[in-house]
Amino acid sequence: MLIRALAVSSSRGLGVAVIALAFLSASASAADKIRVGTPESTGFSFGVPDVGNETGIFKKYGIEVERIDFAGGAKMHQAMDAGALDVISGTGSDMLFLTKGAPERGVAAYANDLNAISLVVRADDPARKIEDLKGKTVGTSTTGSFTSWIAKTIAAQHGLGPDDLKIAYLGTMSGIIAGLLTSNVDVITGPTSRSLILQNEGKVRILVNAGDEIQNFIANVVYASNSMMKDRPDDLRKFLRAWFETIRFMKDHKAETVRITQKSTQLPDDIASKGYDLEMPSFFTDGHFDRKKLAAVQQSLVDLKLLERAVPDDTLITEAFLQ
Repeated sequence: MLIRALAVSSSRGLGVAVIALAFLSASASAADKIRVGTPESTGFSFGVPDVGNETGIFKKYGIEVERIDFAGGAKMHQAMDAGALDVISGTGSDMLFLTKGAPERGVAAYANDLNAISLVVRADDPARKIEDLKGKTVGTSTTGSFTSWIAKTIAAQHGLGPDDLKIAYLGTMSGIIAGLLTSNVDVITGPTSRSLILQNEGKVRILVNAGDEIQNFIANVVYASNSMMKDRPDDLRKFLRAWFETIRFMKDHKAETVRITQKSTQLPDDIASKGYDLEMPSFFTDGHFDRKKLAAVQQSLVDLKLLERAVPDDTLITEAFLQ
């Protein structure tokens, strides 16, 4: 509409010039916008875009970040495959999608935040240990998701095979919690902070924390689409510099970080503060991948029979944009 309006300018030459400038300006603006997908809306570790936007850090680097939330990792990576996302703030187990041909690679690791997730049962459930979950139904987000991987991995570490648990896919974290409270499932892979609230209310009981069960793992990874890496490498480098500057800000400014992320986590002040103390120490700021932990990620996928064999690291990750 703007171009059509300008085209009727009384001065043809001036009109054409203005049209050209407007087109170039719009193109530059579009090039600087980066669409970031997250697997769910309430996780603290997926709140980096919110902090970076509100503090003006992304703007300082000349980029605009749009956060787009999904109900689980599978839907998020489908969106990436369809060209609807440029970058994903995801998890280590998302490497599975890359082994299946997803057009993306991990470009930075930023946290080992497994403390954010727990296996949770209703308060009156007789289960007291993982082995007691045999034959029960576990609520997770989607097939191939981080929540599904956690449930299967913890169960396997306690001698439960793939057929010893039933997996129900319930979408968002709110849907997962609702599934437990309405007795549609017996146990969930749920958010630790929100579960603490429900535990204080006498509704649920945290059976185990994923951070206590799984140590050798890369929990949080930034993935970039092949087109982003090929066509917009400078934007990607600026994005990653801004991303890690945001994490440094988060580490140094607890009160402001809690305030900003509460808009997504929807946690009361005391639980949000505890959640920050629980999760923030696992964040790091250099972006580099620990190759031993990366190997552990792949081995876990092999052990769970989700991956036939480990694949070369360079088909999954690149550190070329950490400059």
